[in-house]
Amino acid sequence: MVKKGKSRKCELADRWGALELKLLPIDNIDIKILCVLLENARKSNTEIAEDLDLKEATVRRRIRNLVDKGIIQGFSIYLNYRLIENTVKAYIHVKVDSEAMEKVVNKVTKHKRVIALYRVTGEHDLLCVTLFVNMSELQDFIDNYLRIKGVKHVDTQIVMSAHKGVPWTGL
Repeated sequence: MVKKGKSRKCELADRWGALELKLLPIDNIDIKILCVLLENARKSNTEIAEDLDLKEATVRRRIRNLVDKGIIQGFSIYLNYRLIENTVKAYIHVKVDSEAMEKVVNKVTKHKRVIALYRVTGEHDLLCVTLFVNMSELQDFIDNYLRIKGVKHVDTQIVMSAHKGVPWTGL
């Protein structure tokens, strides 16, 4: 816990610290509130207000504004999937016929193990970020689910370990 008045290290403050905040839809107080919420989204408005030496009503109003603006899109928890299952995180690069792109995107985004799908530049057209329970599930996805008209080529990279990962996937 950070004591009142102490500065906290936060990636958001580092990210936006050198920018002219007038150009952003947030200010330093919003950034401090976001930093506290990133650290622990379960903190009450009262606790955040005490940490930042603000009034609870100010914190409540600012969080509501951040939600209304769409800056805060929800409050969540981070699970360490590796402590629960033998997680396999894979990046799957997919080359697609341009006329089949919409059909392929619609199908792939519906799969329960696809956590993100990006249109990318380079040799491939799509980058599919997946989180499977085991290798056989990954193999079934590649061998059966991605064998559809319009998919020309698939390359897969399996994450072996993370030096710096995404907290919400535990990898």
